[in-house]
Amino acid sequence: MADPNKVYPTGLTLAEAEELHGHVIFGARVFAAIAVVAHILAYLFTPWLH
Repeated sequence: MADPNKVYPTGLTLAEAEELHGHVIFGARVFAAIAVVAHILAYLFTPWLH
């Protein structure tokens, strides 16, 4: 029978899955912050967007 501590279908425990999810969310936030800065810089330094 399947281990009740594992999260289907990954085989991770709930604590492992939550830790991995935290890393994914942090990475998405870092990516979004870099994208926002890049868009601001593109707007400021591209004369035809003004």
